[in-house]
Amino acid sequence: MKTLISYVALTVFVLASSFTIDVQQSLNQQSNKPNDCFSYFRAHRQGKLGVAMTWAVSTPDVVQFVIERSYDDYYYEPIGSVDFNGASSYKFMDSTPYPGTGIYRIRAVKADGSTECSPVEKVRIIQRG
Repeated sequence: MKTLISYVALTVFVLASSFTIDVQQSLNQQSNKPNDCFSYFRAHRQGKLGVAMTWAVSTPDVVQFVIERSYDDYYYEPIGSVDFNGASSYKFMDSTPYPGTGIYRIRAVKADGSTECSPVEKVRIIQRG
């Protein structure tokens, strides 16, 4: 009986773990998929200044961009914002990155209140400043 219970518990654990991994992979794929809003998004280390980001959008219904940073590709924190002004491209500098791999994305806030995220860009920071 103990063997049967152990087998059932192990099966439930494996199935739950597999489901969690599938959901996380699905979320990661969604955040990296191409979209209709962004023409491009690039992020790179800019010497001691921090992480420089540039992007362009291909839709005029955006009102604001929220720049987000993560260190685990799960929780993203807003680190700044840029208002849409009709320009062809936009820039932002993260002057406070921490050592490690920073994961960046841009969340475009549209006029109807909906949002769309850019693909993510990863930047490795060896040391701060």
